[in-house]
Amino acid sequence: MCIGVAGWIAVSLGQDSNWDLQNYHYYTAWAWWHDHRAYSTDIAAAQLQTYHNPLLDLPFFLMVDAGWDPRTISVALAAPAGVAGFFAIKLAPLLFADLRRAERWAAAACAVAIGMTAAMGRATLGTTMNEWPGAALTMAALYVVVRTLVRNPGAAIPNVTLIGAGLLVGLANGSKLTYGVYAVGLAAAILWRGPIRRGYIVRAWREAFVFGVAVLAGTAAAAGPWLYALWSQFQNPIFPYGNIWIKSPWWGEYEAMGRPYGPHKFVEWLVFPFTLTSPKSFYVTEVDYLDARLTLLYGLALLAGAAAIVERLAGRRHDPAPTGNVEVWRVVALFFVVSFLIWTAQHSILRYLIPLYILSGALIVMLLRHVLRPAFAPTAIVIVAIALVASTKVNDWGRIEFGPRWFEVDMTTPDPDALVLLTSQEPMSYVAPFFPPDATFLGVNNSISDAKRKTLMEETIRRRIREHRGPIYSLSYPKGAGIDALLERGLLQITETCTPIVTNQRTSPLEMCRVVRASDHRPPG
Repeated sequence: MCIGVAGWIAVSLGQDSNWDLQNYHYYTAWAWWHDHRAYSTDIAAAQLQTYHNPLLDLPFFLMVDAGWDPRTISVALAAPAGVAGFFAIKLAPLLFADLRRAERWAAAACAVAIGMTAAMGRATLGTTMNEWPGAALTMAALYVVVRTLVRNPGAAIPNVTLIGAGLLVGLANGSKLTYGVYAVGLAAAILWRGPIRRGYIVRAWREAFVFGVAVLAGTAAAAGPWLYALWSQFQNPIFPYGNIWIKSPWWGEYEAMGRPYGPHKFVEWLVFPFTLTSPKSFYVTEVDYLDARLTLLYGLALLAGAAAIVERLAGRRHDPAPTGNVEVWRVVALFFVVSFLIWTAQHSILRYLIPLYILSGALIVMLLRHVLRPAFAPTAIVIVAIALVASTKVNDWGRIEFGPRWFEVDMTTPDPDALVLLTSQEPMSYVAPFFPPDATFLGVNNSISDAKRKTLMEETIRRRIREHRGPIYSLSYPKGAGIDALLERGLLQITETCTPIVTNQRTSPLEMCRVVRASDHRPPG
């Protein structure tokens, strides 16, 4: 049922046509499937993202390649969101296990409603951004740990649970490295859940160690072939990331991305959650949205903390409404806080935060029950849940109307043995699979390729252009983009030969032109 609901919503939103899909989500899987050509024959065709792990994109490529109806593909892309929702529904009643039956189910329903309707989750539903597969695995791992703690309060976590949870978050991390923050967050929650007592430290470190080994195993299973391919070709298993330390000659000591988003000063860190309701574009995401969940959660946490300090100083004791197993809430809270802090320091890209948005509902409900009188809490929780769901507004990264095929490409077929030079930083590699199989693609002016840099990648691009004996074409968007990049490599574009490549994607039409070496060109007359 969860998968069906997710698929229905995804189809109602329209077909995904985001920038990354046009840039690399289709190309990298296609290139991996066809003799790993992204690492062997092509160079930087999908810019820096050419070298991301294609594992999560392979199902999408295979569905498109098999000619599946785009609506069916959208349902399949939304399925992990349904799985994440399923585990959110299973998890919520465990967190509120000490409540009476009616209150427990009301609290759980509000928690799930808040968590599963967040702006980033809805915006990425049915897309190739691959946030939901990792979220589903992470929620499954957290559920496994919480279920064990609810069944055996205060007891050690069995190895089978630790291994299962570790493998799940390891698979999430290996398939998309940004999910490593949740592996660290869950390890910290297991390690520090307390309460501190005799023998606890040794037991906790053993549990964290077993969990950590399982995380490494899951990561190796999901990322091993990709890491090996990058190491074999570029001498950097996460190329181009980390090259300031690993120093692959293919790219030099450049920082791949850094962290342009999020807070950078101490005061910005302190108020960061308050800025997440509706920030300006490119602060934590590229699209506009309205979502007050994290801001409200931070405010409630500060209020609860301040109230606890005042009560302790005054010698009074607050008797909040019951919520559930204290040890379980420590795990959830530690997982949330540690993951959020690492995410902020490493990424500050909001769509990576879907697992924490899912948990925000449960934490908001718990804190409302903590700070409010028991008689008022249930009504307040329902009102807050309705207000959060109703006020959330979400944009997306681009969608189009469904057609008979996911990609529709109308182009003039180039001559055999073509060398195609992608000359701009716009997403264009999605058309590569529609060229003849003997075509080769080089990105000559993008986020990783720059003619001014003295790297083995640039040397290889120049050598490939110099030694190529077949026809050479430029591929650009918009029309005429990237001519300077051709000139820097001693190439000239013959504008009289330019033809459009018209597609159903937002980056269209592209322009394909014949290119010649300046030394070989003889102007007419």
